[in-house]
Amino acid sequence: MANIEQIYDDFTNILSKEELKKLAEKYGIVDKRIRRLPVSTFFWLMILSACIPGVRGGLMHLVAFFIASLCQIFPAQKALSLTRMAISKKLKAHNWFFFRAVYNRLLERYISMLDIDDRRFLSQFRDAFAIDSSVIGVNRILEKVFASVHKGQAAIKLHTKFSIRSLTAAKVQVTESKRHDSRFRSITKEPNILYLFDLAYFAFYRFEKIIEAGSFFVSRLKSCCDPLIIAVEQKQWKHLIGKKLSQIIPLLNPETPLDVTVKLSSAKQSKLKHDLRLVGIFHEGVWRFYITNIFQKLFTPDVIYQLYVKRWTVEIFFNEIKHVLRLEHIISRNKNGIMVEIYSALIFYLLTRIVIALSSQQTGSPLTSYSFKRSAEVVKAFLTTHIAQFFIHTETHLLSFLQHLVEAISAVGLKDRHYLRQCHSP
Repeated sequence: MANIEQIYDDFTNILSKEELKKLAEKYGIVDKRIRRLPVSTFFWLMILSACIPGVRGGLMHLVAFFIASLCQIFPAQKALSLTRMAISKKLKAHNWFFFRAVYNRLLERYISMLDIDDRRFLSQFRDAFAIDSSVIGVNRILEKVFASVHKGQAAIKLHTKFSIRSLTAAKVQVTESKRHDSRFRSITKEPNILYLFDLAYFAFYRFEKIIEAGSFFVSRLKSCCDPLIIAVEQKQWKHLIGKKLSQIIPLLNPETPLDVTVKLSSAKQSKLKHDLRLVGIFHEGVWRFYITNIFQKLFTPDVIYQLYVKRWTVEIFFNEIKHVLRLEHIISRNKNGIMVEIYSALIFYLLTRIVIALSSQQTGSPLTSYSFKRSAEVVKAFLTTHIAQFFIHTETHLLSFLQHLVEAISAVGLKDRHYLRQCHSP
């Protein structure tokens, strides 16, 4: 891992005016003449607008925010006259692939700076991903492009492959909300990856693909699936072999977790060729069953359950980008603008994660001890009060800004102590 000074330099370089301009040109975004709203200015104002309540409430709100911000950046100049049409054209004309490219560059550097996960079980895998999606409403005039399940409305579905180790979105795909979750291609040939699925992704071909790649998964068991027990770990369960799960549930002891090997499908030409492990935990008065291809004894039924619980981190991520970063209010009326808004929010989210990680390395506090909401407020405050620094100063000033921001996160970004005690209590 590079030293902390090199990490600061790398992020400063990625976010510099020169690098943003070069990357924008790669995607056909060129400032052909001197303007008051060049590429780098538009980029940073879109990032900042992602976290300010009300700005994304409507196009006129965004226009007002741009005008006020430009007055702060260029106080000696006459206030710029902007119209809703001008901002709408900007959202349509600025190729969203540019914003995605900035996000990917930041993400690549962010992941490379992280320490190896010291959590005992997740560290057994190269990475761990929670796969899920969330629906966001958009303007109804986009119904033909982003059809909703509700007639006369339009909505997008944000399919996400979320890394539990880095707490960031590794892959995002935007489709119409009617598209089924199972069509999201989230599985790769990379080995030793852990995938955590909800029932929407329960599919034999998906399980087989993961096994063939040398990776692992944990998924809830569908209620309509009644697997056949073919092997057991303990002699006391030997009488269960040859029975269906539905036949043995009444015989189970709530105080003893179930741990057996099963065959999910009895079809002769099933897409699932391998036997799997079924674990059951009696929790909150009901049996909860999970299917996995992790057979190592180190991973007890309780550990399998705890791994699956970590899937909830993607739900927290959706809540943070939709409510903390206001992505629930998308104002663009074209696909490119929608993608610009989405990646603006994702970049702000990632910037917050980056300064949290830098603070974590300097203080020794784990990533999970920081409050994202609290840290995001600090990032927003610094961007708002130092916005001119991104346009009229040098990389040296940008580096100083980043260092002071990390110091502020270290001071006020941690979760409350009583919250941390609750998280670590048995």
